[in-house]
Parts: sequence; structure tokens; C-alpha cells
Amino acid sequence: MSDWITPHQRLQWQMSLELRLRKLHGDGFQDFFATVMERGHGTDFVRIRPMGSIGDKGCDGYLRSSGQLFQCYGKHHDSPTSTPTIVKKIATDYATAAGKLPHLMREWHFVHNLVDGMPIEGTEKLEELERAHPKHRFGFIGPPAFEERVFALSEHHINALLGPVATAEDSMNMRVEEVAHLMTAVIAGMDEPPFADARGNQPPDDKLEFNQIEGPWRRILKMSGANATIVAKYVDQHHDPEMGKRVAKVFSTRYAELDAEGHPPMVILTKLYEGITGIGSVTPDRQIAAQALLSYLFAACDIFKDHPAKVAA
Repeated sequence: MSDWITPHQRLQWQMSLELRLRKLHGDGFQDFFATVMERGHGTDFVRIRPMGSIGDKGCDGYLRSSGQLFQCYGKHHDSPTSTPTIVKKIATDYATAAGKLPHLMREWHFVHNLVDGMPIEGTEKLEELERAHPKHRFGFIGPPAFEERVFALSEHHINALLGPVATAEDSMNMRVEEVAHLMTAVIAGMDEPPFADARGNQPPDDKLEFNQIEGPWRRILKMSGANATIVAKYVDQHHDPEMGKRVAKVFSTRYAELDAEGHPPMVILTKLYEGITGIGSVTPDRQIAAQALLSYLFAACDIFKDHPAKVAA
């Protein structure tokens, strides 16, 4: 771990990495993994591309010094996790590599972007292969291993991979003008101006736990609480008294849609965040403003559920 990374930078880059891993799939995910490995290992890592009918022989990347062979599985975050597909891919891809590249392979690693975890059947399959083929070492490379590899890089390389992130100073000096711009853009994107009361009281203390919001998103929402107070003040003092209600309605409706589609909480937060910032490179000012707006909306309106006992009360 690089000792120059501040806790605030680490948190922001963790969220950026999670966003990137959730969005990438297929060849895009494979390319991102190869880029991370090239920046960390230089010419020791060999990026593999399938050629014609021969294909890649079950290898998406190779680390020459250790004989580690990597096979990538990048799931689109909007699609459900198919346990049979994952188990079959682990078994088939290893068999292909073992049969066609025995002179190269000493270790076999399954690289994935399953941010919410590997199904137990996938782990069982890998352990089954390890018992059946003791001459090879096996492993998974998932989001935590991506994080370890990315944060071992220099600032230049991390910026190239994930883009610049807001600093603690940026957070302490949030530009209200950026919040105003984002809220105006949200309202402008509405089909019609729905009016609904946004709840002004603070959410119950267990709202994060009840909605199972963990990892970087949990820390981002809590860290942005001070700036959320600034957003609330901006809304209260705005010349249009209905502006806050309109923004709240947009997000409560979007939350209800995403929840009804069965997305897990962290995917919902990701989609809401990208709905504010847009997809692509996001400036530090906009990152801070968007996080503050999400924190405000989490506390002030129904973009996530309260505990049923509290709602009944």
C-alpha cells in the first residue's frame, strides 16, 4: 500500500474503482485488468489477445516470472449472477489452459468483477480443481485484489486508471454553485414538475444497517453529512420553495424503480450517483457536490427504506 495516499483519497478511489468494476464487462473488463497488471508489473505481464480460430487457449493474461495464468469473467452489473455459468466457466477455462498451455502454467487464477461476492458454488469448484490437480496453484482475483494492486501503484498510474479524486480540502470547501448546477440539471431532466413533500426529519440511526449499505458507499454517505447540511440550507433558502420537493420526487421515483427491478443497494447508489454526475470523467468539485446531494437525499426523502417499526411509529 502506498504511504502517500491519504484516507480521503483512498475512500474516493475505492468508490471510483467499485464504480468502474461494476460497469465493465466482457472485453472491457479484460482490458482493464490487463492495464492494471501492465502498470504494476511492466513487461513481466503479457497481455493476451485471441487470434483467429485458435483463440486465447484459455489465457487472458500471463505473468512470466511466476507462471501465473489469468482468465477473466466480467459480468455486466445489470444482469443477474448465473451460478451455473460461473461454475462451468471455471471448469472449462481451466481445462482448456491445462490442456493447451501446460508448459507455461504453474498457477491458474479466475479474475472477476463480482463486487457483491462469489457464489459458494464457484469457490467449491475451484477447491475441487485444486484437490484434483495438486501440481497447480489456484486463486480468485476479485475486487479486493484489484484494490490491492491498484493502490500499490504510483499516483500517476492511479490517476490514469481511475481519474483524479477529491481531496479532504475539496470536501471542506464544497462549492454550493456546483450543488445548484446539479439540482438544476436534475429538474431540467424531468418530464413534468411533480410536487411531493420531502421529509425533512433525519433518518433513523439504523437506516444504513437496515438497507445493508456497506463499504465505500457507507463511509461516503456518513462523511458527506456535513456538506449535506449545506445542501439542506441551500434548499431551504432557495427562491423557489418547491425546488427541493421536485428534486426529492425525481430521486424517490428513480429509487423505487431501481428497487422494484431487484438491484442490490450498492448498485442503486451507483446508478443514482451516475444519474447526478453523468458517466465518464467527473471533476473533484462535482464528486463532492454529488456525494453531498446523495447524503442529503438519503436523510431527507425516501430514496431508501426506513425500518418498518420506525415507519409505523
